Amino acid sequence: MQIKGTLILTALSIIVFLSGCIDKSTVENSAKMDEKDTLKQLIEDKDTHIKELEQKNKELQDTVQNIKTDLTYTKEEANFYNQMIEELIADYSNAQLKDLAKKLWDYELEVNGSPVPSDGIVEVQKNTIEISVIERQPAYAVLPADIFMQGRISGNYYEHIKFTSNPSETYNTDGTIVTGIHHKFDVEKGDTISFSVTEELQKSLGLDTSEITIKNR
Repeated sequence: MQIKGTLILTALSIIVFLSGCIDKSTVENSAKMDEKDTLKQLIEDKDTHIKELEQKNKELQDTVQNIKTDLTYTKEEANFYNQMIEELIADYSNAQLKDLAKKLWDYELEVNGSPVPSDGIVEVQKNTIEISVIERQPAYAVLPADIFMQGRISGNYYEHIKFTSNPSETYNTDGTIVTGIHHKFDVEKGDTISFSVTEELQKSLGLDTSEITIKNR
């Protein structure tokens, strides 16, 4: 009887031991599967990211190529027009060339962003008045440089305006083909600001007068 009990205990011990081994093996296999799945997912994510980058790279290359093509066409078009203009003006006199050059330069006189009328009288309803003189030139110089520069107003364009009082603030805007100088005045209701422009700037602006009056109503 004692031997039988011993055999039973031994058998139970073996079963428990084998169960533990089986459970441990199952856990290890499950961990390995999880690790493989995680690694597989990482590889798939990397592949997807690489494909996305390759697609973006292709799109960027196509964009660069399109820009290069457009630039080539633009240069060719500019060269064509320059050659055509040179042929057209070949027989122009110096006076005609200078007159043409003047038409390529544009000057603007604005008060609070609006052009000054030909009579030189401006009415506003603001306590801050901004007077702007703007010089604009074409993006492409279609005339030889020495002739082209003859069309520009003499000296510095911003020196062609004279104030009777000092502005509260002056600042410049500077671009590739457009530059400007801007004068700010702080005024009260009923105040008047007067200033003058040179005859040369007056002609460029197409004004009937060189005296400008701004009334704050």
